[in-house]
Amino acid sequence: MTAGGGYYLAFSGGKDSQALYHLAQLAGVQFEGHMNLTSVDPPEVIRFVRKHYPEVVLIKPKTSIYNLAVEKQILPSMKVRWCCSEYKEAAGAGKVTLIGIRHQESSRRAKRKEVEISSRKYSGTLEGLEEYRQKIAASKSQSTRKRRGKTAPREEKDVNITNATEERTLGCISGKESLLISPIIHWTERDVWEFLTNVVRVPHCELYDQGFRRIGCIGCPMSNFRQKIIENQRWPHVKRNWIKAIMAIRHGGGISRNPYQSGQSGTASRPITGRFANLREGTGFIQHPDPTHWMEERQHRPLGGFSGSSSSDGLTEEQEREIAENIYDWWISGKSYKKWYAERFLQYKIEFED
Repeated sequence: MTAGGGYYLAFSGGKDSQALYHLAQLAGVQFEGHMNLTSVDPPEVIRFVRKHYPEVVLIKPKTSIYNLAVEKQILPSMKVRWCCSEYKEAAGAGKVTLIGIRHQESSRRAKRKEVEISSRKYSGTLEGLEEYRQKIAASKSQSTRKRRGKTAPREEKDVNITNATEERTLGCISGKESLLISPIIHWTERDVWEFLTNVVRVPHCELYDQGFRRIGCIGCPMSNFRQKIIENQRWPHVKRNWIKAIMAIRHGGGISRNPYQSGQSGTASRPITGRFANLREGTGFIQHPDPTHWMEERQHRPLGGFSGSSSSDGLTEEQEREIAENIYDWWISGKSYKKWYAERFLQYKIEFED
């Protein structure tokens, strides 16, 4: 629950979160909307939320996603999506959180359940949650009886939750976990638009009228290459900032207007923890997977690929920028390095007959 005693509603400004918001209003439940900004949010969406949903709390990031990438020394990707864990997933910890995901959105979300505990201890229906809660209560009661007369080990504090009928129940989540409820998980896209247009009759973000099917972070790793190209053309500042971040990562320092200024000190890297702990800093999408290959290739074309180290290797700023642009191009392509390299640079090796 929120500090005010209601549901924590995850809001994004998109059509699904709008439907969730107004559905909660019609249900008469107490809730508070929260929108976690990432620094790569479409400005049109932020303006829309501020104008039509001023009561939604806008949570600004402690640091930009570009700076965070430099600290982590790795760019976010479909497989290493640290951006969501940093900016989205931790929101609503210890609360009952309403989210607007739908099965129809993707194959990944088709596997999601109506009710989940963020730690994945439970995934199922509301009815099944009650059974799970009762098992947890019985297990704790039995454990308490066994420890009677002994010093009980320290446990995480339980979080009490209030169900839809305002009945206070024993918490089934603890610590930083959250209980995720997806009221529109079975809705189709048509259901969403029908609800917004003909039932609650509210305006929607202008991006939908301009050809966008989904609204999210600019350059989201989960979007396809064509979508990223469209977003690059509309919001070119995001690409420019990622180029700066890549150049800063290669130099092991922070983002600045002139990363080549003599005497510039680097920033301390934030250690990668959790499920990303096995990733070695300075790898991922910054260094070439085979430095020897590139060092040989750059003798023929010094502007085309990746450095074998994170230093400038004596390259000019123009050369460094072109390398960073190539890294960016590879990153958003979603292709393996070999495939991307073959399509982009293989023609330079081909000798044509007269």
